[in-house]
Amino acid sequence: MSWIYQVQEERPEGSSAVWALKELRLDTMDRQSLDEARTLFEQEANLLVRLAHPNLPKVAAFFVDEGRSYLVMEFVHGVSLQKRLDTAQGPLLQSEVLPYAIQICEVLAYLHAQPSPIIFRDLKPSNMMVTPSGQIKLIDFGIARTYKQGQNRDTVSMGSENYAAPEQWGRAQSDARTDIYGLGATLYHLLTGSPPLPTFVPGAREPVDTANPAVSAELAQIVEKAMASEREARYESALAMRQALIECLPLLERLRLRTPGDRQRGPAGDAPLQASPTPAAPTAPFAAASIPIADRYCGTCGAGNSQHARFCRHCGQRLEQELAAELLVLEPAGWNWSIPLLGSSVLIGRPHGQRPVDLDVSPLDPDGYVSRNHAVIEAGDDGHSIVDLASSNGTAVNGSKLRPHQACRLGNGDQIRMGKMLLTYRVQRKKA
Repeated sequence: MSWIYQVQEERPEGSSAVWALKELRLDTMDRQSLDEARTLFEQEANLLVRLAHPNLPKVAAFFVDEGRSYLVMEFVHGVSLQKRLDTAQGPLLQSEVLPYAIQICEVLAYLHAQPSPIIFRDLKPSNMMVTPSGQIKLIDFGIARTYKQGQNRDTVSMGSENYAAPEQWGRAQSDARTDIYGLGATLYHLLTGSPPLPTFVPGAREPVDTANPAVSAELAQIVEKAMASEREARYESALAMRQALIECLPLLERLRLRTPGDRQRGPAGDAPLQASPTPAAPTAPFAAASIPIADRYCGTCGAGNSQHARFCRHCGQRLEQELAAELLVLEPAGWNWSIPLLGSSVLIGRPHGQRPVDLDVSPLDPDGYVSRNHAVIEAGDDGHSIVDLASSNGTAVNGSKLRPHQACRLGNGDQIRMGKMLLTYRVQRKKA
C-alpha cells in the first residue's frame, strides 16, 4: 500500500511549495508481492513523469531511499468523488456530475492518444479528486498500462470489481473502451448513490433513471451504452462519449463548449502567491480564455444569434431587448476600463490557476491580492450573480463580504471589492 504525506519545500530564494510525497509501504515479506508492488509503483512514476494535462497531477521526482520508494507530485487540494458521495449520503445532482464526466473524457482522450496509448484501467470515484474550483484530477496510476498491439489479453487482470469491464477478467486485452466502461460505471455510482454490480454477477442491472428518476433519459442512455458488455457496442472513443455528454447540458453551456484542443488552458495547480510585476500601460481590458460563439442570446430559448439579428434563428421570437452587462474599474485610479461580461460564466483571477481565467486582472493587481481563481460571475435569466471561490482575501459586494461558494445576485450599480480592486457592475438594455 502507499502512504501520502503533505510536505513543504523551502526554496533558496525564500519561496515555498507544497507537494504530495507518496511512499510505498509494504507489510508483507512475500518476495513476489514486494516485487509486484514496486513494479506498479515505478510504473506509475514512469507514466506520470512524461505526461502533462490539467486533469493529471504533475510529478516532480521519483527516488528510492533506504529501500523505500518515493514519488513527489503535485498536492491536489480537494476531495475524492467517493468522499463527495459519502458526504452527500446519496446520489449527486446531474448538473454536478456532467462537468466532471466531460473533464474525465478529455483526460482519457489525452491518455489514449499517446504514441503508446495509456489505458487507466481503474476508473472509480476514489481515484478522482475534485478541487474547490471543480477541476477533476485522476490519481493512482498504479495499474495503468500501455496498449500492446496484437496482444490477445492482459498479462495481469486487474481493476476494481464494481467498475471493471468484462475484458479485465481475462477475456481480452484492455483498450480505450475499457476506460469507457469504467467511466460509465463511475457515473452510475455518482448518479444512483450505489456502485453497479460486478459484471460476473448474473442478472439485469437496474437502469440509472429507474434508480434515480431525476436523471434524464438521455444521460441514462449514455451510461448504459458506456457499460455495454460487448465493447464493440460502447462509445468508440472518449471524445465520442464527451460529445454525447455535452448534448445533455443546457443550451447555453453547449454553445460555450469547444473541443479540448480549442480551449486555451493554463497549467494545473496553484503556485505560491507571489507579487506580479508592475504592469505596463494597458493595451486591452482582458484576455479571454474562451471566445463567445454568438453575439446575442435569445431571452426566450437561449439560442445564440448574430449581432444584427432581429428574430431568434431557433425559436423565431423577436429579439426585443438584449441585456448588456459590464464591469467598470473604479480602483486603482486611472484605469478607465469597461469590461463586457460575455457568455454565461466569467472566471476572474490571475494566470496559472487550476482553471484558466476569462478575466485576467493581474495588471490591476500587481501585489497579488486577488487569487488565481478568485470569483466567477454567472449569467442567469434574470441577470448576473457572483460567487467567491474560497479566495485568500475574499470578495465583498457593497461592503459585505461574501461567503465562499454562495451566489450573490448583482444589481445595477453594485460595487465589487477584490483585494485593492474596486469594480462597478452596470447593466443596460438595448433595442435589437
